[in-house]
Amino acid sequence: MRLAVLAIVLALAGCTSRSYSDDQYQRLMRSAPGAAQPSRIVARESEILRTVRDEGQFSASLAFAASGAKVLSASGERLASEFVPSLDASERIAAWSPGLVWMSCDGDFAVSQGRFQTSAGDIGSYLTSWQRTRDGDYEWVHNAAALHDPQPPREPSSAVSDPNAIVVEGLESIDGNVSDCTAPTSTAPPVAEDLATTNSPDGTLSWRWGYSGSARIFRLYALTEGQWSLVVNESWPADLRAAATQ
Repeated sequence: MRLAVLAIVLALAGCTSRSYSDDQYQRLMRSAPGAAQPSRIVARESEILRTVRDEGQFSASLAFAASGAKVLSASGERLASEFVPSLDASERIAAWSPGLVWMSCDGDFAVSQGRFQTSAGDIGSYLTSWQRTRDGDYEWVHNAAALHDPQPPREPSSAVSDPNAIVVEGLESIDGNVSDCTAPTSTAPPVAEDLATTNSPDGTLSWRWGYSGSARIFRLYALTEGQWSLVVNESWPADLRAAATQ
């Protein structure tokens, strides 16, 4: 199902949901360590969500994409500029929310991870990488997501009266993290031959992404206490053989 890879237009499930405004998100994230601010990513995702509601999910997702942004779809890696217009209008997403943000020491690169809900009520998870532009905004670079299988039990969702609020499943805070700004004392994180490698220019974040067998993979390494740590290890189904026969 192709809708499950467009995490820029995704939403969080809501069995015990509550709503947070942009101001509340900023307060929740204000204590994030270091000069880099993960709250900027949360605010950016909130801005995209508002744009989705005003202009539609597909045009909004491309408006916030970096040049050459890529989607790790279940049927192969695609340029966002080619993939997004190919989506059917029925493949709409309701909203989304990040639960985890990792940012490089200098704040130029970040990765967010969260959950989404489709317009049909199905739940999934997503992951997006970001880069900061010259004007200080953030554009998304890589994106992947998938529906949960099996789906969690459905509960009546709370109505959101504030159009600028994001529905969050029982979150009192968002896990915002900034990589160490010191040189690593350990060796570089491992390189997987079947996965692409991307490093933040300041050398404090490194991620592996691509396809391995029948899975889409995204692994994020961050400098923590002078050591490289695997902080995100995500895997979703892929069906490249089926795509090759279409």
